[in-house]
Formats: sequence, C-alpha cells, structure tokens
Amino acid sequence: MTLIGKARLKGFGRLLGAALATVLGTDAALALMPPYVYESARNNAASVLVIAVEKVTPPKREFGNCAVEGTVRTVERGTAYKVGENVTIDVPCATPDALPPIGGTIYQNVPDLKASKFGRAYLDANGKIVLSQYELLAAAP
Repeated sequence: MTLIGKARLKGFGRLLGAALATVLGTDAALALMPPYVYESARNNAASVLVIAVEKVTPPKREFGNCAVEGTVRTVERGTAYKVGENVTIDVPCATPDALPPIGGTIYQNVPDLKASKFGRAYLDANGKIVLSQYELLAAAP
C-alpha cells in the first residue's frame, strides 16, 4: 500500500470514528460491553467512595487518565479509606474533540469532570477505578 493509500485509510478511520461518536451521542453509549458487566463491576468493587473534588489534572494527550484529587466525604463500601482522607484517583477522560479508541473504557468529558464538585468512585483493592466506573455528582448525596 502506498503512503497516500495509508494516509487515506487512516483519515477514513478517524472519519468513521467521528461518525460513530455523532450517531451514538453520549459517552456511555460508546461503551462496548453490555450494561450488566459494568453493573457487576460496581457491585463487586472493594471500595465505593464519594469524594469532594478539589482538583482535576487532565492528561497531556486528548484522552487518557485525569488525576482527580479530593477529600473522602463518604465511604459507602470498604474499610481501606476514611472520611476526611485525601485521595487521588485516575479517571479515564477525554477532551470533547478527542477520538479515543473504541472499546470498553468509558471516558469522562474533561470539562464536565473539572466542573464537578463531587464524584462517586468504584475502586478495586488496589485503589484503581474498576471498568471506568466513576460517577459525576452535582451535589453530595
């Protein structure tokens, strides 16, 4: 395949990705695993925290993990965290114009993540988000 052919194919892939994003609309719709898989991840998370978001640091690229820093407001499940503890959680995120790879990752919109005051994080035993399960909250529950 010629260099021009490869460039056209790459351009077509980006165009197809953009078209899919337009048709599907929401971030959650881009998730390619059945809803019960995400529900199971939430149900089996070792820790569930509500945090007061204090700072969000986006990745250097258009998508990746945002470092969400905050203070534990509520511990809904688990014993690894305490109310008042400072935490930093890596949350999958993307800028509005990003074209992340299609897959099971649910990317939070960076501006929405930065605007959120609270978040609910479903964490594994190592303190990592399980299957992108982070919920933006407008107010503390």
